[in-house]
Amino acid sequence: MSHHLRSPRLMTLTAAVALALTGGITMPAHAAEPSSVIANDTVWKDTDGNEILAQGGNVLKVGSTYYWVGQKLVSGQPKAVNLYSSTDLENWTFERAILEQDGSEPYLTAPLWLGRPQLARRPDGTFVVMAEVNDGDRNRNRILFATSATVDGAYEPTGPPQEVNGNTVGDHSVFVDGDKAYLVYVGDHKKGAEKEFNQTVNVAPLNDTWTGVEPAVWTEWYAHKEAPAVLKANGAYYLFASGMDNWDATATYYRSSATLGSWNTGVGWQKVVHRPTRGGSDNSFGTQFEQIIPVTGSRGTSYLYNGDRYSQFYQPGSSSAPGGVGRNAWYPLLFEGTTPVLRGDTDVDVDTVAGTVSGNRVANGRFDQDVVGTAVPHWDTSKAAGTAKVEESGQGAGRRQLALWDDADYTAWVSQQVSLPDGTYELSFDYRSSGGQRSAYFEVKGHGSAAVPVHLNAKQDAWATKKVTFTVTSGRANLGLWSDSPAGKWLNIDNVAVWPAG
Repeated sequence: MSHHLRSPRLMTLTAAVALALTGGITMPAHAAEPSSVIANDTVWKDTDGNEILAQGGNVLKVGSTYYWVGQKLVSGQPKAVNLYSSTDLENWTFERAILEQDGSEPYLTAPLWLGRPQLARRPDGTFVVMAEVNDGDRNRNRILFATSATVDGAYEPTGPPQEVNGNTVGDHSVFVDGDKAYLVYVGDHKKGAEKEFNQTVNVAPLNDTWTGVEPAVWTEWYAHKEAPAVLKANGAYYLFASGMDNWDATATYYRSSATLGSWNTGVGWQKVVHRPTRGGSDNSFGTQFEQIIPVTGSRGTSYLYNGDRYSQFYQPGSSSAPGGVGRNAWYPLLFEGTTPVLRGDTDVDVDTVAGTVSGNRVANGRFDQDVVGTAVPHWDTSKAAGTAKVEESGQGAGRRQLALWDDADYTAWVSQQVSLPDGTYELSFDYRSSGGQRSAYFEVKGHGSAAVPVHLNAKQDAWATKKVTFTVTSGRANLGLWSDSPAGKWLNIDNVAVWPAG
């Protein structure tokens, strides 16, 4: 729970025992993004209103403040490592660029690669950044180490970028376990005069100064993983990694082990379970895995999945990158027993004091997780063939909406099943309608009580909001949009959210 008031658009109603419907309130669909939640499938802004540019990085907690480093990756501009700070993981302040391609060293010169920065704090208090730097040799990477006495200070390289145990590398991360640190990396392999890229997954200790890498304590020959990172939880070590598909979103995989050096390679990588939607997700809700962020407070520890979305590389007609809105998306990661489960909440509410994470459990509630004209991720459109479409909403910032319409008579049913603990909730959504449908409504059902439809077949030109409270006794709710319509009549839906009422 944030220390800020929730955005009025997401303000919950007073708890109700019976289902109740409130009337529409005319308002823009995107008048304000939530200021007190992590708003996935949006363009994230810092506290000055500038777009956050921080990809391929990690989050480090120092005292009560979280610091986020990431790559500034903008076409045609020199790359940099940006530093942001936050006390709530929801609102981020830009501190400065702590490494830049300013030409001060040959390896800090555009257009070489400078990416995947990782921030750690040594036991003596010194801060260390590790970043990939292009070596100019077949576009492969070495690791640059740079240090600073303060987290927001001037980071000085400790020397030129270095190979890791005799090889160049692909993706990497840093894992700190007590007073020791490890580089978790994908390694290349030399084969005579040639190199085979991304051949191994490795965990290797850093040296005493955390500015060099010692021989690996674990190596697996497996050429189909990227973005590896380690988390210690439940008394075990979890090694996570994404699939390997260029800039595109992929499923997240994992192994677990009692030690850092004994992952059982005889057991295949397991896919992280994706919930709560029917059918789950095969691409981590439109992202590539980066890191699991522990959130520790008075009520224990929760976990956030830190996902990158390289949407700036999307090309129409290509699968080389996801087409969803935004460069980053963070989701709750939970454990069912010892099994990690990724929940694709559209909005995530973090209480850093308590160490708890909750959220709007509707997945893709903004309909912005893919591009115009494609399928509607995480919504079942099997009974709306040809009539359910993702369209531009006309509300700016590339925002999209779900549209039901056809140039012939049609019936359409679009739905999503959401897992919810028993309790009372508020459903809210924005809509507009041409009117004239024979029947059109948004409905909550399957929650343990009678379904109550919210009728939407009256003409509504401007965006309006509808809200309904409902009580769950079945551990789930089915959200559904129905239209039985003559040709040419349309219905638009956006910003679907479910929050605890009260």
